[in-house]
Amino acid sequence: WQSSLLALASSMPLLSLPDGFEGVWQGIPYASVIGPWSHNFTFSIAKNVEGDYLFEANLPFDASPDDWRFWSWQRSYLKSSGENQGSLLHCPGPRSPRMERVAMMQAHRINDKQLTFCLKKWPGYVDLEHPFPFLSLSCYTDGDLPGCGCFNWTLRLDGSRLDYEVSMGASPGDLHSKHMRVALERLPDSPAREDLAFPGEGTASFDCDYHSRDEHQTPLASCPFALQYQMPIPKTLGRQSSFQHCYVLDQRTDLSIEWFLNLQSLHVKISATALYGSKSYVAIGFRPLGGASTALARELGTGREQRFGMRGADIVLGHAEGVSRFYASSYSGAPEPDESLEISAETVSHANGRISLEFVRPLVGGRLHALHGLSASIASDLADMMWAVGQWNNEEHFPQYHGFVRGWREINW
Repeated sequence: WQSSLLALASSMPLLSLPDGFEGVWQGIPYASVIGPWSHNFTFSIAKNVEGDYLFEANLPFDASPDDWRFWSWQRSYLKSSGENQGSLLHCPGPRSPRMERVAMMQAHRINDKQLTFCLKKWPGYVDLEHPFPFLSLSCYTDGDLPGCGCFNWTLRLDGSRLDYEVSMGASPGDLHSKHMRVALERLPDSPAREDLAFPGEGTASFDCDYHSRDEHQTPLASCPFALQYQMPIPKTLGRQSSFQHCYVLDQRTDLSIEWFLNLQSLHVKISATALYGSKSYVAIGFRPLGGASTALARELGTGREQRFGMRGADIVLGHAEGVSRFYASSYSGAPEPDESLEISAETVSHANGRISLEFVRPLVGGRLHALHGLSASIASDLADMMWAVGQWNNEEHFPQYHGFVRGWREINW
């Protein structure tokens, strides 16, 4: 039976990408899950002698100097024939040495200008371990093609430009979350990857290898991508501050976060360029179980399933009229007013073209604590945070949609 299956797989036609896709591409993303970019994103497509394709991208977004050696990068392996024909093995890269992330996608549409990859489950796939709203939004069966409602990666060729678009899930009635959007221009470089050993055939061997082949990241300055890992030169993205910690999370908006931490509370200040003058707002959201892969987290409407959405976040927002608190009860869309998160010493200020929000909050608190007695701390390694900058509506006393000026992060408080 196995030999017959392999013979059938080997007789399948080769899967070829449209002409013009191969090469090295570069551009500045105008939307991403971590916020607007101010530096280049580099992406390459190379074809090996067997006709398989390697996709590579570098994502130098970690602001903490401690994490520079774990700069995220990504490799994806597209099989053009055999048992895994049309499967794209996605190796997101170990931003933390404890995490060996793996994803799989399937090529569903290919024409002379466009290809689309959608999330694909494999035998033994555990929904709870992956950042997609399988249960809350039924994303895997939402839409015409399996997996497209959870994760949709489209590459579209338009002359000398390659549109790179990644979308995640969405609450009913909302547009899908824009995980990455960038218009790429072709570079004269050629990707030097034709001889790279690809993962093998079958479910077990078609996998990321973070102990050898896929172990290290590519330095930002390397274009085309280096075959050998080089430790990047550390530098700080910190700035002068009276707080114990201070980092710039987004250079495009000059958004910085500063804080003091003790055993019971977090004293935090978040500030950014006031994009809308006196009508600007700046907001920060906290999810104590943002990275939890447990049935309890899912039952409470938070956890890894909501990773790239807003659901489960206690939000504090500073604006010209003062400070407002909200809770995000849906994956996408406007949050609802909610004062479950207790704060103190809250202030909002406008100065030198910036808006600043400062307050103190307990490490354990918020809506899930108030309603369900959840004692999870935001200082744990399961917590994450999000931020946004936008315009405050003085007539409705409510924040307007922030658009692309928002981001998500894991922070070691």
